[in-house]
Amino acid sequence: MLIYAVSTQRTIGLVIALIVATAFALYVLVNVFATGRKEIGSEVELAPNRKPYYDDETLETTRLDRSLAAGVGTLVLISLALPLYWLGEPGRQEGYDTFTTDQFALRGEGQYEELCSACHGAGAVGGGAAYTILDEDGRFVSSVNWTAPALNTVLYRFSIEELTHILNYGRPQSPMPAWGAPGGGPLTSQRLEELIEYLKTIQLTPEEMTEEIRDGVRDGVMAPVRKATAEASAVLRDDGATDDEKDDAAADVTAAFDELIEGLGDAVLANDGSPINDLVDAYIEGLAPAAYGDLLYNNSAGGGAYGCARCHTPGASWGADGLLVANPDLQGLVQPEIAGGGAFGPSLLSVESQFSSAGSHAAFVSLGCTENQQYGNNGVCEPSGQMPGFGVDSTDLEGALLSPEQIAAIVAYERGLE
Repeated sequence: MLIYAVSTQRTIGLVIALIVATAFALYVLVNVFATGRKEIGSEVELAPNRKPYYDDETLETTRLDRSLAAGVGTLVLISLALPLYWLGEPGRQEGYDTFTTDQFALRGEGQYEELCSACHGAGAVGGGAAYTILDEDGRFVSSVNWTAPALNTVLYRFSIEELTHILNYGRPQSPMPAWGAPGGGPLTSQRLEELIEYLKTIQLTPEEMTEEIRDGVRDGVMAPVRKATAEASAVLRDDGATDDEKDDAAADVTAAFDELIEGLGDAVLANDGSPINDLVDAYIEGLAPAAYGDLLYNNSAGGGAYGCARCHTPGASWGADGLLVANPDLQGLVQPEIAGGGAFGPSLLSVESQFSSAGSHAAFVSLGCTENQQYGNNGVCEPSGQMPGFGVDSTDLEGALLSPEQIAAIVAYERGLE
């Protein structure tokens, strides 16, 4: 049937072509050969090219004046139109740039939802990613949930070039893969630009970041209580735990609560009737710089985006201590969280030998690394996208993740690590 249909269609086409060709041939025969040519000069009306044209007087007065006036008018119109067009060009260019940026951001939002939101959360507020812990021989140890940092502050930490480097090559020793073609990923440079344009549209304001940091520090005040409670719960669930071990675990929880209440005691007296957040804030304000720096270093807000532990404390991104408490049999296979012991970032346990003064140390934390540039006494920055800047002027955005006072507190804490 298919062959027959094709043959029929072809036949119909040939018939139509033959009819058209025949009609054209008849037209040529009748109008050219059969009719014959008329003799020159036999027209009923002379052709335009054989009519007498205007005389010189007519041409050199009214018609010439009209032509000159039309030329002058056209020149005036062009003289006015070109400057007006030129004056509007910046606005048109800006409008086109805005349109292009909006289109890139819209496409980038779709890419983020498809490729990134599973780990970094809807709206880039931070989330978690499945991660497998292996031993030195590459054998399975445990599956954990890796805390993925928020990206709604990423452009306060990294420049566009540094962020592009991370997207191109990923983050080693983490679930973050290489997304860009240079690192073997699936995305072209334009798709990365689109993704970055979207991230630009969702960056928090400095005021919003300040509030998130404050909430994270407040949460850190409660961390010892949560840790003691988690450890006690693990002991109480353990059928092999003795009564003494269970009593000790319960006592640890009580002691953690007592320490918190004792710490808040002066704040309660100074702020009678104030909301609990104000009491905690008053307690924090009374801390020594190193103690405040401890809370900032371990700040969990935004998936650890504001803190240092995520990169410089092993296992902090996936809760190594909690995993060991819940699975004592992993002792020796999983290293405990040693503050400043080094993970993706270098160890800070000998940071005083790298930075001879607290001032140079604070300056480095504030501005971060510049590719292949030396820092401290003998450090050299690796390719861009490693150590971010946490202070003012570290990127093109106005504002900073941390204030100079907060950076100074972190430096005081880090220089006391052993």
